[in-house]
Amino acid sequence: MSRILKKFGQLVGSNIEKQPKRAQNLLKFGYAFSGLYTKYCHAKRLLPYQRYSAVVCNSLIRYSLSDPENSAVVNIFFPCELLHAVGIKPGFVEGFSGFLNGAHCERFFIDYIENAGMPKTLCSYHKALLGAAFSKVLPKPKFVMYTTMACDANSITFRELADFWKIPRFIVDIPKSIDEDSIKYVEEQLKQAVSFIEEQANKKFDYDKLKEVIRRENRSRRLYKEYLKDLSVKYIPNSATSEMYKLFFTHVLSGTEEAEKYFALLLADAEKMEKSSDRIRILWCHTIPYWQKSIKEIFNNSNKYQLLCLDLNFDAVIELDEKKPLRSVAMKLLNNHMNGSAQRRADRILQMAKYLNTDGVVYFNHWGCKKTLGGAGIAKKNLKEGGFPVLVLDGDGCDRENVNEGQMKTRLEAFLEILGAKK
Repeated sequence: MSRILKKFGQLVGSNIEKQPKRAQNLLKFGYAFSGLYTKYCHAKRLLPYQRYSAVVCNSLIRYSLSDPENSAVVNIFFPCELLHAVGIKPGFVEGFSGFLNGAHCERFFIDYIENAGMPKTLCSYHKALLGAAFSKVLPKPKFVMYTTMACDANSITFRELADFWKIPRFIVDIPKSIDEDSIKYVEEQLKQAVSFIEEQANKKFDYDKLKEVIRRENRSRRLYKEYLKDLSVKYIPNSATSEMYKLFFTHVLSGTEEAEKYFALLLADAEKMEKSSDRIRILWCHTIPYWQKSIKEIFNNSNKYQLLCLDLNFDAVIELDEKKPLRSVAMKLLNNHMNGSAQRRADRILQMAKYLNTDGVVYFNHWGCKKTLGGAGIAKKNLKEGGFPVLVLDGDGCDRENVNEGQMKTRLEAFLEILGAKK
C-alpha cells in the first residue's frame, strides 16, 4: 500500500505547476477512495470510533476541495462554533496539510512555496497549505479567520492566503492573561466576528443555532470527561492516526452532530475495555508524526505500549454557558493551556500525567513551532520534579523528508526500554 501511495503522491506532485486542477481532482478522488476503503474494508481492524473518525475527517477535507464557497480556512484554535451556527464548514491548517502528507505529496507543496521565497524555518504544516493554495490546487474559500493563540506562523500564513486569494480575513487577538478585562476584550472581538461572518456569508447569524451548537459541545465534553476517566485506568486501543483525527473533534468540529456522535462512540468503546495491566502508558505532547513507520510499529494498537493522548486533545475541556455564548467562548479561548506562558502548559501536562497514570511523557519538538520548542525545558523540569520521566524528541510532524527516523527510533526505543525496566 505504501508503494501505491508514494506513486499517487508523485502523480499529484507532477501536476501541481502546470495542471493544478488535475492535481485537485486526483486528491478528491484519492480521498473519496480512502474514505470508502476505510469504511468498508478496514471495518474489522478498527474500533467503531476509529472507523467513524476516519470517515468524517476525510469528508471534511474533501469539502474544502469540492465546495470552497461554503468553506472558511481557519487555524486549529479558532472558535468554529461561530461558523457552525451559519453552516460554514471549516478547513484548518494542520488537518489539510496532514492529509496532504497522508497522500504522500506534502513535500511537493512545501518545495513549491519555498521556491516562491517562503523561509524553510516556517512550520511545515503551514508551508504545505500555502503551497497548495499558491499552486491553485486548493481553491479559495469564502474567507479566512484565525486567532493569535500559540502559533506565530498564523500571522504570516493567513495574511499571505488572504492577499493571494483576494478574500477578507478576520483575526481574534487572544491576550495572555485571564481577567475580566481580557474576557470583555475577546468577547467584543467575537461580536465583531459575528458581524464579519454575516457580511461575508450573506446570512443572518442565528444565536439560537449557536446555543444549540454549545449544548451539543457541552454534551460532547461530558462524554469526553467520562472517557478520560476510563482512560486513566484502562487499556483503550489507539493509534497515532486516530489520535490525530481526534484533533478535528476536540477543535474545529466541536459542537457539531458529528463530534457528539464521535465522543459517544469513543466512550462506548472505552466502556467495553478491561483495566490496564502491564502496558507502558505514554502521554504525548504536541502533534505526532503518525506517518512514520517506527511510530506506527511502536504504538498502533500495541500490546506493549499505550498511547494515551496528545496534550492538544485536552487543551480546553471546559463547559460553556449557552446563556452567555460569546462570553463563554471567550473564556474557553483564554483558558486554553496553549495560550499564555509555557509554565501554564507545563502545569496542565503534569496534571493530566498524574490523572492518566502515565509512565512517561514524550515532548515532541515539531519543526518550526517556536512556542513548543521554547517551552521544552520548562515542561521537562516540571514533569521530572513531578516524578515523570520525559523524552524531548525533535522531529517534523508533517514533512517526511525533514526527519532522521533512525535516530528518532533509537531514542524512543531506548526511552521505552528504561520505562519498561521500571514498570
